[in-house]
Amino acid sequence: MRHTTALPLLSVLTLLALGGCWGSGDEKSVGSSELKAAKTESAPISDPRSALWNAAQETKVALMPQSIVYPLLGKQSVTSLRVRALLDDKWLAVRLEWDDRQRDDKLEVDKFTDAIAIEMPIGDPQKTNPMMGSKEYPVYILHWKAVWQKDVDVGHHADVQEYHPGYWADPYPFVAGRYPYDVSESFQSDNARRYFAATSVGNPIAKLYRQWPVEELHAEGFGSLADHNFQDAQGKGVWENGKWSVVVSVPRQTADKANPALSSGVTTAIAFALWDGSNQNVGGRKHWAPFVKVVLP
Repeated sequence: MRHTTALPLLSVLTLLALGGCWGSGDEKSVGSSELKAAKTESAPISDPRSALWNAAQETKVALMPQSIVYPLLGKQSVTSLRVRALLDDKWLAVRLEWDDRQRDDKLEVDKFTDAIAIEMPIGDPQKTNPMMGSKEYPVYILHWKAVWQKDVDVGHHADVQEYHPGYWADPYPFVAGRYPYDVSESFQSDNARRYFAATSVGNPIAKLYRQWPVEELHAEGFGSLADHNFQDAQGKGVWENGKWSVVVSVPRQTADKANPALSSGVTTAIAFALWDGSNQNVGGRKHWAPFVKVVLP
């Protein structure tokens, strides 16, 4: 199995609480009944600022507050996404843009990160339940977080001393180096990492090193969210002038059967979820949009 690490549902994505298959919602609200991917032979399509995106049709997708399961989103702060899709021989890339006056890329007790997720059916889109799929028709989820993007951009895991430079900690047994005990350097041995319980057991949320600020997930119904053993997707987000531009890229060809089929000429679907950190979005407290039909050239 390619998707073995079970995760608590509400701790990562909760529910992509989406109603109905494509076209079942108000199609006027999404601006278009489908998202048409544009074919390109040039690279890179992983760059949100690339001029290649101008060749792709933009689809405006209306977002709604998640009001099906707790914790509910009481105050909606983002009303829509602007979505484009590009396709080359190796990747399907989706660029998502939305207005956000504040960049939220820190995690503390009362601070949450901006984030985005797309959900795609692995089997027949018309038979797939967009509410996290089912055992017969599972779904693929690709999740990007601003806090992970910051880690990738600066080249190391953000630690407590960066948030609170005046902090103090007692010495850790078995730790290497000296105060302030940089996480990326001082906790290399198994004995030292016993104090990082989530990292020691391989929790994907507690990774100390990330090449890409995204994670690939798999769901077969409510409560079944799991992390892929093989993480092949890519992503990049840029915040500037009160706007996020995020590209998430799914490999078109992979041995992982938990990935969607993205052959040329295929019609599939994408659903969306968005978290606004400064609006206290976390877990199920988020924005969402149902399946939109995607046509691959």
